[in-house]
Amino acid sequence: MYHVIVVLDEKRNKSYYYSYVDKDGNIECEELPPYQDINKARACYWDGKKWNYDADKHEEIVAVQEAEKAAAEQAAQEAEAVPTLREIGIALMEIAENVNTNMGAITELAAIVSKMISEKGGES
Repeated sequence: MYHVIVVLDEKRNKSYYYSYVDKDGNIECEELPPYQDINKARACYWDGKKWNYDADKHEEIVAVQEAEKAAAEQAAQEAEAVPTLREIGIALMEIAENVNTNMGAITELAAIVSKMISEKGGES
C-alpha cells in the first residue's frame, strides 16, 4: 500500500500525483503511476481505481519548466551583464587617468602656443 500526495488542479478538477510518502498521504493506493519520468508521473490523476495519464497536463508541466529555465537563464545573463562595484571603481579610475592625461596634454599645447605667440612678438 502506497501513501500518495496528490495535488488538485482546479482548472481540470482532477487530483494529480505529486509524490509518495511513508505515511499520512492524501490517498492510499496499491500502485504508483506507471512512469519513471517524474513529469509523466505528475501528469497522472487518480480516478479512485487507477492512475490515468493526461498528455495535456504533461505538456503544461514541460512548458512551465521550460519557461522557468528560460527565465533563470535570462536572469543569469542580466546578472552577468551588470558590472560590480569593483569593476565600476576600476573604470572610474581609468577615466580619471585619461582626464589627467588630457589635462597634461592641454597644458603642453598651451605652453607651445604661448611660446609661439611670444616669439612672433605678440602678433596674432
